[in-house]
Amino acid sequence: MPTFDEEFGPLRKRAVFDEKSMKVLEDNLGYEFNDRYLLEEALTHSSFSRENGLFHNNERLEFLGDSILSFVIARALYRMYPDAKEGELTHMRAELVKSEALYQKAEMLNIPYLLLHGRSIKSSNLPHSICADAVESVLGAVCLDSGVAAADRVIKKLFLQNSDEQEPEYDPKTALQIWLQKHGMDLPKYELMSVKGPSHAPEFTVRLYMNGFEHIETDKTRKGAEAKVAKLVLNDLRAKFGEE
Repeated sequence: MPTFDEEFGPLRKRAVFDEKSMKVLEDNLGYEFNDRYLLEEALTHSSFSRENGLFHNNERLEFLGDSILSFVIARALYRMYPDAKEGELTHMRAELVKSEALYQKAEMLNIPYLLLHGRSIKSSNLPHSICADAVESVLGAVCLDSGVAAADRVIKKLFLQNSDEQEPEYDPKTALQIWLQKHGMDLPKYELMSVKGPSHAPEFTVRLYMNGFEHIETDKTRKGAEAKVAKLVLNDLRAKFGEE
């Protein structure tokens, strides 16, 4: 059985982090580590470990953090939407923890700047996926450092805006779908009306009509046009029902 120093010694010697930046990460996370080496491990990509002969990388912490994140978000949604069906809850959870959403959290925590990676990966063009994975690794590190309750608080702060369970931010299409389901209304249908312009710069025009509301929007992607029109219809519905 290797000693603690035999296991973690190489990481302590080689993984040098900017202390000020690490403190900023902890401040944004709302959590201060008791064992800073757990955080350093969470920020060490396997490519860096391979090139420098390190014993540890952040893959095991990612596994742990992914499980904790999924559980905390699932429990919060279960409590917030008592009438939602399993498929609806699954969709909402997927929106909150998808790779791009995690990458946005990584940017907020300054992880793309701090993450240790191999020379084969350019710092100026880090894949969003490894930064997203590092967020899960950090959450796993919080759990090992102080337990599930601490990880629960951090996740709620990052993904549910506050330590209390409050309704999270969704993309416009998901937000509209949730609002309609909550009020017992039919789900929307999006109609692609036209695609104009050159192949390298197309313009997609989408129409959405439902419950007496109609909007048409154009964007450089179909997804973008659908998001725009969904936001307009949701604003109209909220105004009609006297909601914020």
